[in-house]
Amino acid sequence: MKKYLFVGEKRSEMSKKMNVTWVDKRLCAGHLSKAVEAIGINWSECTFKNVFEDDINEIRTFEGVVIAMGRKVERELKKEQIQHEFIYHPATRGTVRIIENYKAHVKQQIAHIVI
Repeated sequence: MKKYLFVGEKRSEMSKKMNVTWVDKRLCAGHLSKAVEAIGINWSECTFKNVFEDDINEIRTFEGVVIAMGRKVERELKKEQIQHEFIYHPATRGTVRIIENYKAHVKQQIAHIVI
């Protein structure tokens, strides 16, 4: 079974206040879960880390596909020379935030990694 590590920046204040994580599919995780499930990734195969809060070595040594969510994360992973794929963060602003647009974006960016 293929494993996927989605890397964000840091937990939002709202997620802390609500005491939810990515696994709960709440807040922007709802968009992400719908988008990745639409391309055949099982949500239970997904792991989540935050590049500015978690140990970078856990991201570096992850055995699977690493996916940067957002440009800041992408820059940090490049700086650390960690191979990764890129998608917009599901809380991004603009028309890509519309669920159908976000699903299309995720499909365009990472559908090729699903085997």
